[in-house]
Amino acid sequence: MNNFSTLFEPNYTILTFLMIKTFFYIETIGAFALIRTFVATGPSRLIACAAFLVALIGVAAKYIPPLAGLSGEMPGRIASQIVNQGIITAGSGMALPFAVSILFALSWRMRGHRWWALDALHLLCALGFFGLWLYTLS
Repeated sequence: MNNFSTLFEPNYTILTFLMIKTFFYIETIGAFALIRTFVATGPSRLIACAAFLVALIGVAAKYIPPLAGLSGEMPGRIASQIVNQGIITAGSGMALPFAVSILFALSWRMRGHRWWALDALHLLCALGFFGLWLYTLS
């Protein structure tokens, strides 16, 4: 009887991962990239701006079609394809977080970066997020 009751209970690790992936990770790293866009100089600023733009495209693709009532239309399908691109399996939605995170990490390696604390926060967020993702795969 105990196995039957756990069959319908949600897995809180997976739910936590999905909530962070859906509502927090891209937005947080995009905010870090926006801050670096204002404080950095040279190539670091350009890469941070690219990370911010990719994050902005992801956020816009996630929120604008439902708010504008375009979910079933062609713009809604294109936005869904942007948000749901996979890394390991099709439709996992991990391509966008990887792209934003890698671009922001590259801005740290470029000349002109400032505020190392942004990189420390990004590292903590990335380790937590991608570690949680790997944990949910097993």
